[in-house]
Amino acid sequence: MTSILNGLFGLSFKPSSPFRSFIAVTHFYRMQTHSSKWHKRAPVLALVLWVCLWVNLNSGFWNIHLPYTNADWQLLIRAVLPFAVLPIAVFVLFRRGKSRLSWSGPSNLLMMYGIFATLAATFSPEPLWSLYWSLVFLTTICVAWMFINRRDPVESTRRMLQITWVATFVVAAILAYQTRGSVFSNATSAYGLAEVEVSGLSRSSGIARWAAVPGLVCLVRAYHSRRPLLIALFLGISAAAFFIVYRMQSRGAVFGSAAALLFALIVSSRMRRYALPFAFVAILIIFFVDSPATISSRASDYLKRGQSEEELVSMTGRTRAYQNGMAAFEETPIFGRGQWADRLIIHEHVHNSYLQALMNAGVVGGIPYLMSWVTGWILFFRLQEKSVRLAPKDRICLLECGTVMMFFMVRSIPETTTASFAVDLLVMVAVYVYLESLTLHIRVRQQYWCSVQVFDTFSSYQAQLARPAGIKAYR
Repeated sequence: MTSILNGLFGLSFKPSSPFRSFIAVTHFYRMQTHSSKWHKRAPVLALVLWVCLWVNLNSGFWNIHLPYTNADWQLLIRAVLPFAVLPIAVFVLFRRGKSRLSWSGPSNLLMMYGIFATLAATFSPEPLWSLYWSLVFLTTICVAWMFINRRDPVESTRRMLQITWVATFVVAAILAYQTRGSVFSNATSAYGLAEVEVSGLSRSSGIARWAAVPGLVCLVRAYHSRRPLLIALFLGISAAAFFIVYRMQSRGAVFGSAAALLFALIVSSRMRRYALPFAFVAILIIFFVDSPATISSRASDYLKRGQSEEELVSMTGRTRAYQNGMAAFEETPIFGRGQWADRLIIHEHVHNSYLQALMNAGVVGGIPYLMSWVTGWILFFRLQEKSVRLAPKDRICLLECGTVMMFFMVRSIPETTTASFAVDLLVMVAVYVYLESLTLHIRVRQQYWCSVQVFDTFSSYQAQLARPAGIKAYR
C-alpha cells in the first residue's frame, strides 16, 4: 500500500507515522495551488500587460513608420507595444514552468491555431503584415496565461475577467458619448451615421458589439444583486447599452443579444423566476398598444434597414465575400495564407470567423479553431453542473461567461470574432482562461479530498495493525 501511494503521488510515507500521510497530502495540495514569490508578482505585471494589449486596439502595422506629429508618436507607441509585451510574457511563463492547463482546453487550441497561422505567414502576399498580427494574436493568449499559476488562480483570472468587463464598459461609454448625435437624434436609425462621428474607427456593428457586452454583464449582475441601488445602476446601464444596440441596427449584434438573453434565461433559474413574468407583461403591453400586423411590419422594416430584397438576401454583400473567401481558401486549403488573409488577398472583410480561420491557417489550423468553441462550451456546461461547489461570485461570473460566449458565437457567423486579433479575442480569451482556471480548481480540490479519504483509510489500517494481539483476539 505504501509503495503504491509513493509511486502515485511522489511522496514519502512512513508506516510508523499515520498522521504524516495527511500532512504530506496537504503539502501536495498546497503545491498544486500555491506558487513561489516570483509568481506573486505575476498578477500585477499581467494586468499591466493586459492593459497594453487593450491600448493596442485600433492601431496596426501601418502605424510603424517615422513619426512627424504627436498623433503619429502615440500611434507608433501603441503599435509596437506587442513587441515589448510578448518577450516579458514568455519570460514569466518560462520561469513558471510547465502549465497545468489541459492541452485540449480552448486557450491551448487557440494557441495551436495561432501557431499554424504564424507558420502560414510565409505564404502571405505581405508576410510582415501577417507576422505582425500573428504576434499580437499569440501575445494575447500568453498574457492571459500569466494569470493562471499563482496562489489563487481563480481569483486572479476573475480579476482579469472583471477588468475586461470594465474595459468594454469604458470604451462603450466613450463611443456612446461620441455618437450621441446619431444615437439620440430624430433619425429612424443610427446605422451608418455613427461611423462618421467616430471618424471611421468603428462601424455600426462594432459599436453595437462594444455596447452589448457590458449590457449583458450588467443585466446578469442586476438579477443576482440584492442591493436596490446596485440593481437600479445595473439595469440603467443595461438599458442604455441595449438602446445603443437597437439604434445601431446591426443585425448580428441584435440577434446575438437576443440569443444571449434567451440563453441566460434558460440556464439561470433566478433569472427565469423574475425575467419571464416581466417579459410576458411587456409582450402583452406591446400587443395592447399596437396590432400584431403593425408590429410585424415594423420589425420587418427594422431588419431590412431600408435595403432591397436582393441586398437583404446577399447579407449586405457578405455572400460575395464568402465566395471570394472560399476561392482563396481552395488555393491553399492545407496551410492557409497567414493572418489577415482576407484583407490581403480578397481585399475585404470576409465576415465569417470560421472561413477566416480556414483562410488564415488552412485545415490544419481551422480544426483546432473550431474545437476551441466546442471545448469552451463543454467546460461551461461541466462547470454549470458543478456550480454548487463554486463560490457565489464565481457562479455569477460563470453565467456572465456563458452569456457572452453565446453572443459572440452567434456573431461569429456574420462577423469575425476569435479568428484574428480584435476586442472579440481579448474578451473571449479572458472567458476561456477563467473557465479553465475554474476547472483546474475543481479538479485539484477533488484530488485533494480523494487523497484525504485514501490516507484516512490507510491510517485506520495502520492503527489496526498496531493493536496488541490480545486485544484483537478478545474483541
